[in-house]
Parts: sequence; structure tokens; C-alpha cells
Amino acid sequence: MKRTFVVLGIAFGVAVAALFAFLIYVLLASGDAKYWEGEIAAFERRDVSNPPPENAVLFVGGRDLRLWPRFAEDMAPVTVIQRGFGGAQISHIDHYRARIVLPYDPRAVVVMAGEADLSDVRGRRPEDLLDDFRTLALSLRAEGEDAPIYFVSLRPAPAREERWYGQQRANALIADYVRGEKEMYFIDVSSAMLDDKGNIRDDLYRWDGLTLNGKGYETIGPIIRQRLIDAGYGALRPSR
Repeated sequence: MKRTFVVLGIAFGVAVAALFAFLIYVLLASGDAKYWEGEIAAFERRDVSNPPPENAVLFVGGRDLRLWPRFAEDMAPVTVIQRGFGGAQISHIDHYRARIVLPYDPRAVVVMAGEADLSDVRGRRPEDLLDDFRTLALSLRAEGEDAPIYFVSLRPAPAREERWYGQQRANALIADYVRGEKEMYFIDVSSAMLDDKGNIRDDLYRWDGLTLNGKGYETIGPIIRQRLIDAGYGALRPSR
């Protein structure tokens, strides 16, 4: 009997170690843009079977955008294209820009990414996010994409509260950068996700303290929508 418990204990230990190794592999692999190739290819297939709208504002990003349940309805009357994939980092969007940005001739490009960057197990700094966003923006400009570019602020999460300082630093760096650039803008949604004392509002998240719930989307959605309407994207684009 004792030997059986020893064997079971060893087997359990091996299983736990294997699971841990697998999780580390997934975290490392997901930091590589190629990890999301399948999702990008799925967008391309969808574009063939169900062409996206013309004269649209293109949203590109990761988890928050991908999981947004009533995105088109929440942005109306702004016509939008939703291209959120995996836990995309800003550099991943840049890697796939020729496939998920340039083909659409968007009226504007809205970037919703950054939280995953600072969660990368390899370690990323707020300055790295600024560099990646600058690279993305300048690459798009160099390739003829002259549409306005909006960056939606990184938002806090109870499950990652220890990263909030770094996220705030990244927000400040990117906001300062776009102020000095033509047709680049910053949209602050994070302020609305804090209470009067500056604490993260738990009521905006699901049980995991990371994923936005319906109230979370109801909080950030109108801020983004109104900013786009104020910029004139609620009306049709004039003929060229």
C-alpha cells in the first residue's frame, strides 16, 4: 500500500510538472506573432465569404476586442470592422498589418492592445510598448495608410493590479507621443474604470478579475463611440 502511494505521488508530481511546462510553453509561444496565424487566416477566409463593410473604422487589438459581444451595435452609427485576436500584443498587430489593416482602406484605425505586452513572461517595459506603437504607426504611414490612428488606453484589472503602475506609465508615454504627431490620438477609458478613491472597480469584471463583463463594456464603449462620433465617423465618408 505504501508503495502504491509513493508511485501515485510521483505520478502526480510528474503530471503537475508537465502541466507547468506546458503553460510556460503556451505563454512563451503566445508572445510570438506566428502563434496567431490561424486566427489571421480565419479573418481572411471570412473576408471572402462575408466581405467587411466599406468606409469603416477598423479596430485592431486583442482580448477585450475579441470578446466584445455586441461590438457593432455598441459602436453604431459608426460603421466598424472588428479584428481582435488572441491576446494580441502591439507588435503582433504590426506583424500582421499587411493582412488586417491595409486591405480595408479604413477611415480610421483604432488600436486596443497593450495589456498583454506587459504580461509577457519575457518581460516588457512601458517604453517597449511606446516603441512598438511608434513602429506600427510609422510602418502604416510608410506604406501609404494615412487614416487617423487612435490608441485606446491600457485599462486596469483586479487580477493584475500589480501591473497597473506600468500600464499607467505606458499610457502616459503613448499619450505624450501622439500629441506631437499628425492624425494620431489617445482615448482614455481607464479613468472611468476607477472609483472616486482611485481604486479599480471590481464590478466591471468577470469572476477572474481580468475579463470585462457586460458592465465593463458598457463603461468603455460609450467613451470610444462618442470620441469617434465627435470626430465625424458617424456619417458616411464623402466621395473622393
